[in-house]
Amino acid sequence: MIKILTKKDKRLRIISKKIKKYNKIKNLFLIKQMIIIMYLKRGVGISSAQINFNYKIIIIDVNKKNKPIIIINPKKYKKSCFFTISTEGCLSIPKFYSSIPRSEKVFLKYVNIYNKYKKKLFNSINSRCLQHEIDHLSGILITDYFNKIIKYE
Repeated sequence: MIKILTKKDKRLRIISKKIKKYNKIKNLFLIKQMIIIMYLKRGVGISSAQINFNYKIIIIDVNKKNKPIIIINPKKYKKSCFFTISTEGCLSIPKFYSSIPRSEKVFLKYVNIYNKYKKKLFNSINSRCLQHEIDHLSGILITDYFNKIIKYE
């Protein structure tokens, strides 16, 4: 089975690339593995970067109802100027939790599992989870927020 990279692994810092040619068979196998790992580890989200596949794929299921949302090549289109601070955990940093400021809403452009372009607004916990996983695709971990100063205007 595929394993999740942990915090000390430098491969987590690699910036993921956009999937240009959609290989349905290969991607479906990878997505299925990601879903299995996410549920086994009791996570609410996982990025392909966490399993050393450096192309942009995110899976979330914040309600844990076995109805995962699969997002390929996510791009933040717009985000709310309102922030909330809430506690987050990370599958790559077991037993570590931290309060992180995130936009309350995020509007994404992405490709779904059927290779169809989508635009969707995500709120609250879905927004938070997606921003966390998008950070992974950019080589950012939640521990990096300790070194940032948030400027509010």
